[in-house]
Amino acid sequence: MEAVAEFFTHNDTGWFSVDWYVGRRCNFDCTYCPTYLHDNYSKHVTYDNMKKFVDIITEKHGTNVYWSLSGGEPTVNPDFMKICHYIKHEVGCKHISLTTNGSRKYEYFEKLFENLDNITLSLHLEYVGKRVDEYIEKATKLYHWAEEQTAKGNEKSIITRFMVWPKHFDTIMKMEEAFKKANVRNIEYRVIRYPHGNNERKENGELTYSNDKEFEKLKELQDKLYSDDEKEIIKTRFSKENKKKLKFLYKENDKIIEKHYHYNQLNFERMNNFKGWMCYGGAKAIKIDPSGDIYIGNCHVGGSYGNLYKPETIKLPSDPVVCPKNRCTDNTDLKVPKIKDKSYLHLVKNLVKEHRDDKR
Repeated sequence: MEAVAEFFTHNDTGWFSVDWYVGRRCNFDCTYCPTYLHDNYSKHVTYDNMKKFVDIITEKHGTNVYWSLSGGEPTVNPDFMKICHYIKHEVGCKHISLTTNGSRKYEYFEKLFENLDNITLSLHLEYVGKRVDEYIEKATKLYHWAEEQTAKGNEKSIITRFMVWPKHFDTIMKMEEAFKKANVRNIEYRVIRYPHGNNERKENGELTYSNDKEFEKLKELQDKLYSDDEKEIIKTRFSKENKKKLKFLYKENDKIIEKHYHYNQLNFERMNNFKGWMCYGGAKAIKIDPSGDIYIGNCHVGGSYGNLYKPETIKLPSDPVVCPKNRCTDNTDLKVPKIKDKSYLHLVKNLVKEHRDDKR
């Protein structure tokens, strides 16, 4: 049985995806987060530049766009709530999702949530472990507020996501029990990758690919990150996750067979090698890194297509690429349609064609 296509199951409108790291600035300093993703001093991108970028995307792809906002910590940008309001209520885009460390007060998030469709609350245990009760209360209140809004016809969702850091499993279990008693669902578990992110590194400012020897070393280090007991706990948690939103299509003789996976499962079980496949990153998705550079995905294949701090340099890509990587680790990148070769284009045709929904 041979895998021939992979895509996100619930992209029913063939939307264009924007995965936007809204700056590097962050008020946390997690051990596993590399410096290219966060610091506590980088300047904020201005509202005018953010607005120009949103307008460039809208001009090319209409409002059928799925905005995924993260950082750094995006909520430390003083204009973050303003740009969310612009995307949602003035432009009228399809969906806005935020990933946050949840460090701001509940009242801020309730107000911000009016401009969002989803919040993913990432629980970074090095920090949350010192404020467990605060985060339990905050996550619970947000979850039930979202339920109330949805019941009124204003659909909202919240995901509580544990960043599963070794030797913090007691904290996870304590918080799990509290969430269970409060009827909080939509809980996810994200394993920590060693090192964080991709199979690439920067040397003298240039992006390069790890060779096979380096890649094998990374796998060896990853295997040692968790104890055997911790690995079994992780497997148990993954088995309970029912949001298996990634679909693989396999060819067996003359039949196409489909199987569903959770993106965390793909990373944990190393089912994320698409080297040589045709990927629609760029054509149906882009990534903006914390420094403002625009890429087809977290993989950075093909180099930068401009920078958010200099909107005049932005030139959006249009064509799919052939993947040169040993692994596709970023969850948003995993959602992008991929096929083994052009002969399987018909399996994803409706997802990769342009679907404009202009509301402006």
